[in-house]
Amino acid sequence: MTGAILSISGIVIVAKAFEEARVDPRVRELVFGVVLCEDVIAILLLAVLITIANGGAVSFSALSIDVGLLSSFIIVLIAIGFITIPYVVRGVARFKRPETLLITSLGLCFAFAMIAERAGYSVVLGAFLAGSLVAESGHGAEIEKLIVPIRHVFGAIFFVAVGMLIDPQLLARYWPALAVLVAVVVAGKIVSVSLASIVIGERPDTALKTGFAMAQIGVFSFLIAEVGSGAGGTRSFLYTLAVGVSATTAFRCPLLIRASNPAADWIDRHLPRQSGVRFLDMADG
Repeated sequence: MTGAILSISGIVIVAKAFEEARVDPRVRELVFGVVLCEDVIAILLLAVLITIANGGAVSFSALSIDVGLLSSFIIVLIAIGFITIPYVVRGVARFKRPETLLITSLGLCFAFAMIAERAGYSVVLGAFLAGSLVAESGHGAEIEKLIVPIRHVFGAIFFVAVGMLIDPQLLARYWPALAVLVAVVVAGKIVSVSLASIVIGERPDTALKTGFAMAQIGVFSFLIAEVGSGAGGTRSFLYTLAVGVSATTAFRCPLLIRASNPAADWIDRHLPRQSGVRFLDMADG
């Protein structure tokens, strides 16, 4: 349970951190790709944990069915979206009215998020698919500029909501556990994500920057903690700790992203030239 809580990074946190720090485009793409995959895995984790919390047994066949349903949902939503969304956005863009284009894009985002939520999946998954389909219209850059003020508003609401979930007295009582969990998240994410990125052929400096950017946890950790602690009757302890770790790592995320640049430069200077060439060839090839 604790491992699941500490393993899922938050896309809202990292997106907000990227606004405050200059990041390489490749690092940005890799981070968002990994975070989306983690969200999909978190959906399956929640299905398993809910089954266990209700006293049921988890079987491979049931898990396979959940994976198949999730995959089918994504494929169907993308197929329908490709047929409709880009044409709708292009049609609205012809009116040359920025406010109409903004409202249409937000409406599509909320619609896909609601569809995903009603299907039992993450609203983040639906919103991500909507954004990808809107970008296919060719007006992605224009819409991105229009949506910046809305993004700031929702980002502020998210962090206010997280702050309201914190129980200061409980965190003060269990501060050693909080400190240990924060250290595990930061160190574990940096090491695991960096090594995994190198294995798939990324440059060592890009891999290290990706690991630093993902050293935090987000909303899915709250949900997993709520499911697990609700079954064990220890919700106030486990849930508050998860929120505390998320808040602490969220504030540290921009600092870690900035620190990743000198760390990556140090690695690049001390990496043997033969190994550096090998990793570079893997990334290019």
